[in-house]
Amino acid sequence: MYHIIANPASGGKKARRNLQTLVRVLEERGAAYAVHETVRAGEAREIAAALTAAPSETAGAEAAFSAAEETGGRLPEIVVVGGDGTLHEVLNGLADPAACRLGLIPSGTGNDFAAAAGIPLNAEAAAKLILEGEAKETDYLVVGGVRCMNVGGMGMDVDVLVRCKKGRIKGKIKYLLSLLQSLFAFKGYELTIESGERKETHRALIAVACNGRQIGGGIPICPASVIDDGKIDVMAVECLSKWQIIKAFGLLMKGKVLEYPAAEHFLCERVKIRPALPCTAQLDGELYDGLDFDAEIGRGLKIYRP
Repeated sequence: MYHIIANPASGGKKARRNLQTLVRVLEERGAAYAVHETVRAGEAREIAAALTAAPSETAGAEAAFSAAEETGGRLPEIVVVGGDGTLHEVLNGLADPAACRLGLIPSGTGNDFAAAAGIPLNAEAAAKLILEGEAKETDYLVVGGVRCMNVGGMGMDVDVLVRCKKGRIKGKIKYLLSLLQSLFAFKGYELTIESGERKETHRALIAVACNGRQIGGGIPICPASVIDDGKIDVMAVECLSKWQIIKAFGLLMKGKVLEYPAAEHFLCERVKIRPALPCTAQLDGELYDGLDFDAEIGRGLKIYRP
């Protein structure tokens, strides 16, 4: 049984079309499925929690969410139809990420994790990958107790997201316009990065812990990142003059930010990013106030990918 958690509001009409394609492919293959559509923020997390909870914990749940379904000993199959935000919710709802298999039909605006995982943006190809492919072990981050599939951090990326949420323009263009505004307005965060014996202070344009490679619908924040190497890629870019910031941004857009002299990159299994003053962090594009940014690698999650 494939349990489909679909966010029809993700990516405009694309999510609805992609759900129809997935259902068609499943029916053509004679595969059993159930569709669970979300109608509000946070509901994808609740559905994932109900679907993967232990039987004793689901006694009062609706029948559609019962964990008593006959699975023949197989791991539960969860398929997300949505973008990075929906995937983030589902990941955080799973009772045990190592005790299920997860599929993704990319249907959001950015689909940044899908790019890192090599999951096709074409819904039919992504559906066939789930039915015919292999669920491979894939890393995720755990930051202050919150799971993160792609990238988490603080700095100008958060400033951009805050501007995006205030704006009325839809689609990728809203991110680019917000990014241009932030380039000239953002003044940087004073923060400390700690990992093992490493401890350094920055006035950071951006400081991120990466599992995936890109943010904002294609901005290659860390092209070297690998989603199954058991390591966190940490990126920090110093906030200097406006001219230097614009130069760093140009290199970032080309995937060459490490050529910028005030950029730093290292691998680790755990990192703490401590701002001097309380600030907002982002995980998979979702905003968190007051988050203890203590990040480590989570293992055991199995995702259908090439």
